[in-house]
Amino acid sequence: MNKHQIKLANGWTATFENKGEFRMGVEGWGLFLQGPDNRSIQYFADQIILVNDEDGTQANSCILLSSDGVYGYLSTGVDSCWVIDFARCMIAPHRVSIRHYHDAYDESIALYEQPAFKRARQYISVVGRYIYLTFPLSRDEDFPKVWDEYLSIRRRQLDELYFRN
Repeated sequence: MNKHQIKLANGWTATFENKGEFRMGVEGWGLFLQGPDNRSIQYFADQIILVNDEDGTQANSCILLSSDGVYGYLSTGVDSCWVIDFARCMIAPHRVSIRHYHDAYDESIALYEQPAFKRARQYISVVGRYIYLTFPLSRDEDFPKVWDEYLSIRRRQLDELYFRN
């Protein structure tokens, strides 16, 4: 099966599409979120969100909603968790893996962290859990720019912390 389509309780549709093998023996799945009134969140369509989900089990359980359906919590199969604001079509990373390679030392580092950026602080309740969000919610189309800015700062910090003489 190349697609899993799930109707969420808040009226949005989550479509998981098979992106093919991205590592030996590992199939990746992207996510497209389509809401009412032709609203959508497309950032995840080109990302690997699920892995080896032929039967759709992961697709059915990876998005949790707040009681009012405004917020969602997306747990991916590749070490990242995201907060989704369905009402405003905004996203923010909650937990991510960051990998950084330093050419001069021919070494790399990988961290699993909660990104903190621009003094953002917000509590969000999703299915009885409180999530402390320290990354600003950004519109879907603006997010890549904000994320690149964060990653360039974070990589510079990692250079100074781990690869400094």
